[in-house]
Amino acid sequence: MDQNFSLMAQSRANYYTAGSPVQFVRVELLKGDATGEVAVCLTFKNVGTEPMTGLVIHFKCKDPAGQVLCEDDFYYEDLNVAPGGLFGTDDAVYVSDTPVSSVEIEQDRAFLNGRGVDLRGYKRVRLQTPRMLPGPIAKQLQSRTGNTGLIAVPQDTDQGWFCACGAFHPNEENAQTCSECGGDRAFVKAALTSILEEARQAAEQQQREISAVAGVAAPPPAAPAPTRSYAPPPPVDEPTRAIPAEENNPELERVRQYSRKAMLYDDVDDEDEEGTQMFDSADDMDDDTDELDAPKPRASRKQRGRYADDEAESDDDVVAERIIRWAPPITAIVCAVIIAVALIYHFVIAA
Repeated sequence: MDQNFSLMAQSRANYYTAGSPVQFVRVELLKGDATGEVAVCLTFKNVGTEPMTGLVIHFKCKDPAGQVLCEDDFYYEDLNVAPGGLFGTDDAVYVSDTPVSSVEIEQDRAFLNGRGVDLRGYKRVRLQTPRMLPGPIAKQLQSRTGNTGLIAVPQDTDQGWFCACGAFHPNEENAQTCSECGGDRAFVKAALTSILEEARQAAEQQQREISAVAGVAAPPPAAPAPTRSYAPPPPVDEPTRAIPAEENNPELERVRQYSRKAMLYDDVDDEDEEGTQMFDSADDMDDDTDELDAPKPRASRKQRGRYADDEAESDDDVVAERIIRWAPPITAIVCAVIIAVALIYHFVIAA
């Protein structure tokens, strides 16, 4: 019974066979509309220089648990694939009622113009995963090239080149046009370069506009606070008092009666004054101002008090003199008595 199959999943080969005229491209899982069965289809590419008429492979299908569901050989016959052509998409190598998780492929033999070529001696080389384009960039590239399959970054490697559709083209293929999406290698790269340059310029312009707006909106930087230095105020000179002349100056004579000689004035000739005198009361002085201007002789003045500069001794002076005279010997005697008592206690009583 014929039935239609819809694509369930597909995966590109993560390796290529260096030097081989045949490259494994991808695996697809197709689901039948009527029975729900899963068909496993493999796609290969002729990368050689001669038409391919047949291919023998060995495959192994596994379930999600890693258990082998089917392991067998499959023979693609009656082919006529030109260099760069794809084949195997419409041929199911295995149909299963259970889900298939992975498929392993080993190439056995290829037939080029009826001539058999052993493929088991070619080494597999692991490929890096293609890098996907950002969504907006991919849409611009698809719009500019008219190719809706461009979703990856085109890049060159030591083994070959990746198309923007994700297909890998080994150096053995020697092709400049993608055999899967039909995209021209140079044109796709130039279109993507132009799109990226435009995006860069737009980003720089946007950054300049943001900087300009930020510069206008930002307040001006605050001026640094002035540095204040403290300088002590200059010394203030004492006001100079005007001193009246000595000649015929009754006020000068009045001040001299209460001031030490030559302390305020240059009265070096008056050697009879012996110091400042303190009077107990104003009764000892005549209230007449004229008498102050002409002071009485020293012997006629009554001088009293502890601080009087006269020769008479007061009762306080006698007591003070006795204390000064007898204090040292009395102190020495007391100290000697204390030491003696301590020695007696130490050597007699304590023992």
